[in-house]
Amino acid sequence: MRRSTVISFAGVLLVLTLAAISAQYFTYYADAYPFRCSTFTRYDLSRSDEARKDFAVTQDLRLIEQHSGYLLLNGQVTDGDKVTVLNRKINLIDGDKIDHNTYRYRIDKIITSSTDNTPDAIFNKLLAELTLDPSYLQLDVIKVDQKSYLIGGPLSYLFTCQRY
Repeated sequence: MRRSTVISFAGVLLVLTLAAISAQYFTYYADAYPFRCSTFTRYDLSRSDEARKDFAVTQDLRLIEQHSGYLLLNGQVTDGDKVTVLNRKINLIDGDKIDHNTYRYRIDKIITSSTDNTPDAIFNKLLAELTLDPSYLQLDVIKVDQKSYLIGGPLSYLFTCQRY
């Protein structure tokens, strides 16, 4: 009788432990995805006053699920004395959490809207600020407040945004 009581107790303990781990995983997953946040950012990539390169963009980051998402960039670009419209979507696939707050996605493709007239060479300067490698986007997503997040790249923090 004693042996069966110990086995029953161990079985119940195992079931409760697995239930607690499952509940924690599914609670985390529900809180993490979908992750949507938006902000306005100004990037001044000028080397001098004569060679002005300024990006004034709204950024909308949407991590739909663990493996996919996208980043919308909408705004205007000043390159010297020329002003153009930027309206692009960076599709993200093959994503995964690689650290406590760090996510890494492969850039599947960059879709240019029909209203976008920014040359690719200029856009690539902004893309270089967001990622070291134009084929991957690595983001640190750090919760600052109730719905505010600090988004970082591999080299520096990029922007703060409001989750919605």
